Amino acid sequence: MGEERSHGRGELMVPYERPYRYVLARTWRGRPQLRRLTALTVVLLAGGGAGVAAGQPLLGLVLGLGAMFAAAVAAAWLVAVAQGGRAMTRSWRHPHELASVRAHRPQAGTEDCDVAHVEYAVSVQDDGHLVTWCFRPLEVSEGPRVHEVEIPGRPRYAATPVEETPFAARDTVRAAEQLVEAQARAADLEAAAAREAHAAIDAARADAELAAEARSTAAALQRSTGQRSRRG
Repeated sequence: MGEERSHGRGELMVPYERPYRYVLARTWRGRPQLRRLTALTVVLLAGGGAGVAAGQPLLGLVLGLGAMFAAAVAAAWLVAVAQGGRAMTRSWRHPHELASVRAHRPQAGTEDCDVAHVEYAVSVQDDGHLVTWCFRPLEVSEGPRVHEVEIPGRPRYAATPVEETPFAARDTVRAAEQLVEAQARAADLEAAAAREAHAAIDAARADAELAAEARSTAAALQRSTGQRSRRG
């Protein structure tokens, strides 16, 4: 995927497969006030419960206050997660012509099952051109760039036109041949993108393994130099 960080397809699909879990985590990170209210509720419930257990009836008021907070906070969490989850899943179902173009490309179904990579498909335009589109898979929190078209789905894609070729408008047979030729070029581009994505992931794994080995070796050597190991 060029300069993009390559992803395993499973890694990319996790938030799409568990949308409400993703929305819950996103809400936790993005709603500090709700986090503080949750923490306050836990403190009130724990303190009040401990006081009642220790025979301090006045702390029962704290426990009751904590229960009231708990109901309100739980309702706030449910509303936030339900709204976010519904909005997320509803956006996947918006029809888009380019989604159909991508789904009907000849090589559809043969894409790599392990690596999320750029895909290519060809559309036929009314103005007499064949347009080759590049479909870049998006992480669930990622948006399209300027001049990219967002394609709903699981996962979402960002589409960009990369090639435009006029077809023989007065010769249906030749135009059909041109479409097949353009689709073959698109399939070749997609195969190359899959190989590139695989190579990028393999290189990242090799770098991570080398870094781990370097830390381990450094820790062993540092014992003989009197250094304190930085391994965490």
